[in-house]
Amino acid sequence: MNIRDRYGIEENLNWFSLQPVKPLQTLSQWFLAGIFAAGILLALLGEMLSEVMRYSIAALLVYGVFHSLYDIMIRAKIRYTFDIRTNAIYRKIPFFTEKKIMKLDEAVIFVSSYMGSWHYSLGAKKSHFVKSYFISENFSSGKKNEQKQLEYEEQILVKIHKLIDAVQPLAQ
Repeated sequence: MNIRDRYGIEENLNWFSLQPVKPLQTLSQWFLAGIFAAGILLALLGEMLSEVMRYSIAALLVYGVFHSLYDIMIRAKIRYTFDIRTNAIYRKIPFFTEKKIMKLDEAVIFVSSYMGSWHYSLGAKKSHFVKSYFISENFSSGKKNEQKQLEYEEQILVKIHKLIDAVQPLAQ
């Protein structure tokens, strides 16, 4: 799958749009399939467990189903649009209206790390450590991840920086 499909990229001369969490949708689908398989095993082998253990595992499985469905139906479809015409960055969440999250000329892209992996984040210059947004999937060490990172930087990050840099002279 190419990077345009993996991130749901849409673009023209004045705006660039992507779904940064979309690559995790497949992982969530596999996780959901595993939950259903565990549910079947629980139904078949549940008599070997105590009643408290059965209900505890069932509660965890139900939580996992709802979390996976949230990831698949909502989180993976969150879209960020960088619009040079309105000097704004918008976030569109399914079932909600599109919301302006910051001005394009105030945007800064930085690296955030978490438990051995890292991702690119987007924030306002003055408050980017307080409030930020994921704009890439998580990267870690390894040749496959380095290739994904390089592809992301060359095909997506460059275009976002180009839009931010293009609006900087207009804002001054």
